[in-house]
Parts: sequence; structure tokens; C-alpha cells
Amino acid sequence: MAAALLEVEGVARAFAQGDQRIPVLENVSLTLAPGERLTITGRSGSGKSTLLNLLAGLDHPDAGRIIWRVAGRDWNLVGLDETTRTAFRRRHLGFVFQFFNLVPTLTALENVALLAELNGLDDPFGRARWRLARLGLTGREAAFPETLSGGEQQRVAIARALVHEPAVVLADEPTGNLDRETGDAVFAELLEVLAEEDRALVLVTHDRELAAGGDAELALGRSP
Repeated sequence: MAAALLEVEGVARAFAQGDQRIPVLENVSLTLAPGERLTITGRSGSGKSTLLNLLAGLDHPDAGRIIWRVAGRDWNLVGLDETTRTAFRRRHLGFVFQFFNLVPTLTALENVALLAELNGLDDPFGRARWRLARLGLTGREAAFPETLSGGEQQRVAIARALVHEPAVVLADEPTGNLDRETGDAVFAELLEVLAEEDRALVLVTHDRELAAGGDAELALGRSP
């Protein structure tokens, strides 16, 4: 059996509210295998996005361990300094957000190529052009985000998330800003590419239809 791509053990996170500490995550543990699709579900405020930020090293847990196994080594995010966490995140993780987060002053091609350039990869624009074509955006390379439809913008965001060939894509409500038909089509394209390339997915969603097809599900939220 292949070693886990991700191991999370006993993670907890609380936030200050006045003079109180409000727990959001308590004793969360999970594993993610290479190529696996994990969905994180729960009601609003249950800590879904908080957990995703912890997995990405964008936030620190109050307790527990978060260990990624990529590029032939173990990366314990809790023990890494900010510079190393940033470099790890940029090279080994891909991100897809609800609101696309494209740079408005860059074309679709430039938005995708930017991450490849930051990672020092060869032929960043060739890589970006291939990714856009793979997602049906041939002919839209020179378009700026404001001229793209919502579905097109999210396809550009997916191309950007994959251009550096990450081990895993972290997706936070990736269809939340799209109508059902467009969202389903874009999400199906993302899953198809991930399956073809054997890349893992961690998906945060409140959409039961999206969650239903995963390999594993982590449901968050305290009992009322």
C-alpha cells in the first residue's frame, strides 16, 4: 500500500471572540492517499475553510500535526517557517477558489503562466497554453478576466491550479459562484483532468451532489 500523501492528527483551532476562545476545530484527524478525492462537508461555520487553510499552511493549528509527503520527503507544516511553507505551497499545492481570484490586469494566458514562472519551470507560456487548451479555452488566451464568463474564469483558475503539476488540488466551494449547469460542467472537467493525471483533491463544499462522488468524506460541525 502506498504511503499516505497527507496525514492530519489531532488538529485543533480556536479563535478569539472578546475575552473568550471559541473552538472551531477539535481533534480532527484524516488521511489522504495519492490520487484520492476527499470532501470536507458541514454547515456554515463548522470550520471547513479553516481546515483547508490549515492544510495549505495559511494558518497554524493550536494543536496537532499536518504532514504532507511529496517530492520524496515529509513536510510537517507545523514545524516549518513561513518562507519554507510558502515555497512548499507554491510548488506542491494547487488552489481553486469560489471567486476565481484571477489577476485582472493579466490575460488568461498570463494568469496561468505566472505560477509556472514563479516556480522556475521551463516554457511557462507553453505549459499555460496547453492547460488552457485542455480545458477548452483555445482562442481565449489573450482575454482579460472581465471579458470572460464565470465558467471561463473558473476554467482559467483550474488551469492555473494545475500548471505546475501539483500533488493535490485544494478546492474551496469551486462551483459556489456559478449556476448549477455551468458549475457541474466545470467540476466534471476538473475531476476528469485529476483522474487522468492521478492527482488528489481536497474539496470543501456544502453541495451534497458534489460531495456524493468522493472517495472519502469528513463531516465537520458540533452537535447542536
